[in-house]
Amino acid sequence: MHGQSAMPGSPPYNPPNIVQPFDTHGGIAQMYVAVGDAPPVFFGSALARVNLAISEIDVTDASGNSLVAAKYSTPRVVDLLQFQDGSGDSVGQASVNNLQTYRQIRFVIDAGASSVLYTGGLSAPLNFVTDNDSSSAHAGKATSTAYLSAGRVAITENGTFSIGSSASELVNVDFNLMESLAPSVGYHSSGSGAALSVRPTLFVAAGSNEGTISGTVVNQNGAPVSNAVVVAVGQGNQVGNAVATNASGNFLLHTLAAGTYRLEVYNQYTNSAGANFSATGASSNRDRVKGITITISPGQTANAGIIQD
Repeated sequence: MHGQSAMPGSPPYNPPNIVQPFDTHGGIAQMYVAVGDAPPVFFGSALARVNLAISEIDVTDASGNSLVAAKYSTPRVVDLLQFQDGSGDSVGQASVNNLQTYRQIRFVIDAGASSVLYTGGLSAPLNFVTDNDSSSAHAGKATSTAYLSAGRVAITENGTFSIGSSASELVNVDFNLMESLAPSVGYHSSGSGAALSVRPTLFVAAGSNEGTISGTVVNQNGAPVSNAVVVAVGQGNQVGNAVATNASGNFLLHTLAAGTYRLEVYNQYTNSAGANFSATGASSNRDRVKGITITISPGQTANAGIIQD
């Protein structure tokens, strides 16, 4: 569940319903949507699909100029659960200048075509909300959500990324389901088909400047701590990404821009959408435990080792 996945698993780009943007500058930047977390544990194994219907993708450079990376005549539907731990489905492509810095990426979503499918076969809508970030770590601070019109939602991530010097650049976008989902009122753990509330939290990193952090959280007896939330906090206290530990206490933080991060482990955690997490097996009474500081380089998976909770 938390192993590194491979990018080539994505289907070939260039679906028939896309309107390709035209620009004559520089190299090619390929935009990918990626999800790095398994379904939040409060859903158990009830979720089978989380379908996000993408109508348009725009990027904005450091000077405020916007470029359409993709625009679909019929929304492109991506099942986010199929792309985890850094893998992604190719959803956009645009010609851009090499060594260009972007400060924003925006996804326009068709809310009516977006849905969740439960393992029992029932489907339900995704209810996008525009609430403020409720995350204990302020993980969703850089992501905002707004309704453009009836059924059209704009999700904007205000995180910078830079195109490298090569002719091709992958820009990975993690739609973090662990942070973004909460049960709506009336949800039943049996998977009755109730709608989910979605307060989107995205993280973005250019492939040429991206790394990952792995590690394990254990208690004072050396037993694994599951469902603890591990947060990578970077420069300026900005969250790089967040993930919950699995049953073995393992975690993998991906879609991280290269740099130095402080790891923080939460035994009690509220995500951006307002859902609460509680660690299992922790021996510490503290809600938050500060782990090590670790530096990652582009293309590197840095091992944080064992963090005692």
